[in-house]
Amino acid sequence: MKKRTILHGTNSLVLLAVFLGILVFINLIAFRHKQLYDFTETGLYTLSPQTKKIVETLPRKVNMIAFFQTGSPEKSSFQDQMQALIESSEKLSISFIDPDKNPAITKKYGITTYGTIVLESGAKESKVKDPTEANLVNGILKVVKDQQKVIRFMEGHGEKRISDEENQGLSVVKEALEKDGFQVESFLPLQAGEVPADTKLLIIPGPEKPVAKEEQKIIEDYLNSGGSVLLLLDPQSKFGMEDLLKRWSIDIPDSFVIDPMSKLFGGDYAAPVVSQYIVHDITRDFVLPTIFPLLRMVKAGKVDGIKTTEFLQTGANSWGETNLVALNEGKSQFDEKSDFKGPVPVAVISTRETPIQDPKLNPDGDTKTSTTSKNTRQAQLVVIGDSDFVGNKYFNFSGNGDLFLNTTSFLAEEENLISIRPKERKNTPLSLTSTQGVFILMLVVLTPSLVVLMGIRTWWRRRSL
Repeated sequence: MKKRTILHGTNSLVLLAVFLGILVFINLIAFRHKQLYDFTETGLYTLSPQTKKIVETLPRKVNMIAFFQTGSPEKSSFQDQMQALIESSEKLSISFIDPDKNPAITKKYGITTYGTIVLESGAKESKVKDPTEANLVNGILKVVKDQQKVIRFMEGHGEKRISDEENQGLSVVKEALEKDGFQVESFLPLQAGEVPADTKLLIIPGPEKPVAKEEQKIIEDYLNSGGSVLLLLDPQSKFGMEDLLKRWSIDIPDSFVIDPMSKLFGGDYAAPVVSQYIVHDITRDFVLPTIFPLLRMVKAGKVDGIKTTEFLQTGANSWGETNLVALNEGKSQFDEKSDFKGPVPVAVISTRETPIQDPKLNPDGDTKTSTTSKNTRQAQLVVIGDSDFVGNKYFNFSGNGDLFLNTTSFLAEEENLISIRPKERKNTPLSLTSTQGVFILMLVVLTPSLVVLMGIRTWWRRRSL
């Protein structure tokens, strides 16, 4: 009896020693080969592709000075957050200053709160008081850009306004573009007489009234000088620019896009979801679906000297509905004779090489210009069949904001900004179905309880032997 007890005790000690040895071995491997896993819904602790692009292509060194109390949890959390960022570029460095121990340096930089980050590059300086990934990227862009590019939004025809904070407004768009380092302004064509020369991109967000011929000439003159225009057109809008678009090889049939598959995404059949993208610089590596509250067809035409690409299209089961009376009555059905069979193109980019008229190239004063690539500019016109998808209400839905910002970055020649943006921290409540609740109860409560009861029963039986 005594020998059996000693034998059981020895076996238990051996098993315990083996178990502890395995734990120590695993811990050593984990210590030498650090691997972080991010299980947050939005990938909060994983660098976004956009951040990686920006940091890896920094034109010059950026020094980060972080003002934290020594040993504070906030400092430790920030160090963990910055580890991947610092490792992504040799041109990015970081140093920590304790405001309590270094009051002179703190006063020099005008620091008034713990957790403030100062970004320095050359003679430029920027402060970030809420050091999220998005805010840090914005700060980095501010100090490495030599000049802010200007994006102007046209107004005067019922377009959505960048000053409007209501659901249909574009105040969120303005804020997002400014975070990407752009200067954003409104523009009235007849008042200005021409598109200002410093305009990198002109956006026309959903005109509801016809654009006058004089205004169209101002827009086309800007395009012919090598400018870039983004035109967002809603279904049934009376914008009056059809002839201009045809000259730029873009056709706008009077139609609504219907997509029955949208109901699978929780949407409406008249609110298509684009989840497959045609290969283009704007949509490269883009995987998020884009939700369009209302959408019209936009297709490429054929004009000599102009290159067009349809880079967004709806699913194979969708169609372009032309019977708007039936649509309004909720009786829309696909008609092979009059409707457009899916996939339906809903976004087109039109590109043309335009000669630069420079008096220096023509000392005789004539208007002849060379058509070599050195003396030409690339004019670009993008038309998307909806403007609501970037309104304040829908901008942060799925991939809506990223698609719009990728498009503007491409047209403004900021290719390093074309990617998925860093996500902001948000509170996400955990909602469980009754089945999930029962499963968790069994996994967390019943199963461990059963193991404990079996252990007690085994211990009691051995004790009674």
